[in-house]
Order: sequence, then C-alpha cells, then structure tokens
Amino acid sequence: MESIARRLTLKFGFIQSSYWISQCAINSFAAVYLQAKNFENTQIGFILSFAAILSLLLQPLVASFADKSKKVTLRHMLLVLMFTVFGLGLLLYFLPDSFLLITVIYILINAVEYTVNPLFNSLAMEYMNQGVPMNYGLARGMGSITFAVMSFLLGSLVDRFGADIILPVFLICYIFVILSTFLFREKLPEFTPEQKELMGYAEDADQGEVKEASNILTFFLNHKLFLVMLCGVAMIFYSHVLINTYLINIIENVGGASADMGISLSISAALELPTMALFIYIVRKIKGTKLIKISAFFFVVKCLITLLAPNVAMVYFSMCFQLIAFALFTPASIYYVNDLIEKENRVKGQSMLGVANIAVAGTLANLTGGRLLDAYGVSAMLIVGTIVTAVGFLLICFSIRDNDGEVSSRD
Repeated sequence: MESIARRLTLKFGFIQSSYWISQCAINSFAAVYLQAKNFENTQIGFILSFAAILSLLLQPLVASFADKSKKVTLRHMLLVLMFTVFGLGLLLYFLPDSFLLITVIYILINAVEYTVNPLFNSLAMEYMNQGVPMNYGLARGMGSITFAVMSFLLGSLVDRFGADIILPVFLICYIFVILSTFLFREKLPEFTPEQKELMGYAEDADQGEVKEASNILTFFLNHKLFLVMLCGVAMIFYSHVLINTYLINIIENVGGASADMGISLSISAALELPTMALFIYIVRKIKGTKLIKISAFFFVVKCLITLLAPNVAMVYFSMCFQLIAFALFTPASIYYVNDLIEKENRVKGQSMLGVANIAVAGTLANLTGGRLLDAYGVSAMLIVGTIVTAVGFLLICFSIRDNDGEVSSRD
C-alpha cells in the first residue's frame, strides 16, 4: 500500500503541477493579457467575475452528478471538462481578435477551470477514503513550486515577447493537465476488514446502507455551520483574489513591472511548498481546526501589509505570508470538509468549498475590485479587501468547532 500511495502522490503532484502552471497563464496573467487586448480594469473584473458566477452554477451541478452517478467516474467527467477547455483555448488562439469573442471564450475557459479544481481534490480523497495514505499536501505543494517557476518565467517572457505569448503557453501546459488526469488511476488490492483496521482505515458505520446524495437545500439545512464557514471562506479569499487578479496594478503602483509581478507570484507560490509538504506532520501537533483559524488570520495580515507597502520590496515581503495563509488553509480546509461531510455528499462538500473560495470570492472580488481600482485606486481597493477579510476571519472562528479536541464530523 505504501508503494501505491507514493505512486498516487506523484501522479496527483503531476496533476497539480500541470493544472497550476496553466492557471498561472490563463488566470494570474489575465489582467496582463486582457489589458494588452485593450480591456479596461472594470471590464477585466466583469469577465473574471462572470466566469466565477458561471462556475457557481456549474460546480453544484457537476458535483451532484458525480455524487449520484454510478456509471460515469469522476476522472472521466474531469477529462470531458478539460477537453472542453482545450478546445476553447484553440478557438481563442486562432479566431481574430474581437472584444465579444475574447470576452465569451475567456469567461467559459475560466468557468470550467474554476469548476475542475475542487473535483481534483475529490479525486484524491476518493483514494484516501479507501485507506491509501497519500500525501495530499506534498502533491499540492508540487503544484505551488511549479506555479512559482512558471510565474517567474512567464513574467520574463511577457516583458520580452509581449502578452501574446500567454495563450500559447497556456495551451502547451493544458496538454499536460489532460495527460496527468488520464494517468491518475491505480488498481487497489482487496483487503479484509481486519487489514483495513490495521492500516487505520475505519469504514463508515453505515456503509452497509446505501444512501442517496442530498440535494443542495437539504445539504445546507443539515450543515448550517458549514454554510457560515463557507461565507467566511469567501470573505477571506476576497482579498486573495483581489491581490492575485490586480497584482500588476499593485506592482505598478509602487514602481514595478511585469517581471516584478512574476517574481511576486513566484515568492508566494514557492513558499507554499514547505507548509503543504509538511502538513501531515503539522496537523499531528496542532489541531486542524486551529490551523484553519490561524491561516485565516494571516490572510488579513497579508492584505494589510500589501496595502501599506511603499515599494516593490515590501510587496515581496507581503507575499511571504502565503506560507501561513493560503498554504496552510488549503490542505487544512480540504481535510476538514472530508471529515465533516458524510460519504454520499463528499464531492458536493468539496465542491461547495470551491464555490466559496473560487466562485463567490472570485465574483465579488473581480467585480468590485476592477470598479474600485478604476474609480478610487489601488489603496481604496486594498482597504476594502482588508476589512472584508477581517470579517471573514471572525466568521471562520465562529463556525469552525472542535469535537472532543478533534475535527468535528457533523454540525
């Protein structure tokens, strides 16, 4: 089982690496690409927020289908979605520049991209829930370090060749996303209940009873505190999305350029690796619920320091807090949701986490951020971001509850 776990960790690391370098190109450099196509900040915010709204509709539908479907596997669903993204990317590359075409295709690409991210987490958890001791944090950290390298390289490439290089880089990267997902499969040996118990895999007490997945309304009625937590998650990720989407404006405001933006992204992404890779050891010392609260607090700190930064060096320093903000929150929240939500609704639970930190946060941040930026400037945008994130931290502190010192299993 250890050898299977190592292989799956590497394969999942391949998925994370290829996905996040493609995200770096199409999403993190979205403002750079779209500004080069003569889009204004408000229009860029509209495109990315509309993509998030569309994913807000797509994610529950796809997750509900994945929870209920007995014939179509999660991996097959992901492959269909990713071939859709690749086809849209080719259309964007070959069709002539047009405001309407770029807007529609860019919205669709990002909407599907936002949708597949939480499904990857569910794909990994499917194996972990069967007793495979994968190191999710290490695999996700591999995605962060490749994102860091890509951010640096792409920032330099844009400075040298212009923003038109972004789309070909995205398409090349996406071929690897499709390949990595296709390769993510492993036949597991059959174990007796006694062997599973020795491996530390406790089967659900009600496993013999096949339950139907809940609809969205029933799901939230049964998990009220989880809904409050999701509101808090959306609010702490509000500033995270603001900073990532409009980083080029933040950098230029303190005298930097695209290359400096690439370095900033590289710093934040590279620092995610040690935290994520060591998460399985960290969580043995500090409760997962406490880690979520700590990480939420440092989202506030990161946004505040970005607001106060007088120069590029201070922006670089603010990115260092990614180490104990996003890098800690990501694995902690995914493990928490996996423990919190019953088996038949786990894909839905992970998807709702994605809805909160990608779709809802993305919609609000991109829509209001572009408007705030054009009307009032960078400082006003970051002041709003800091306040919203601080409120989100309070909601998370209220909604995350321990159960006898461990992660709670139900509301």
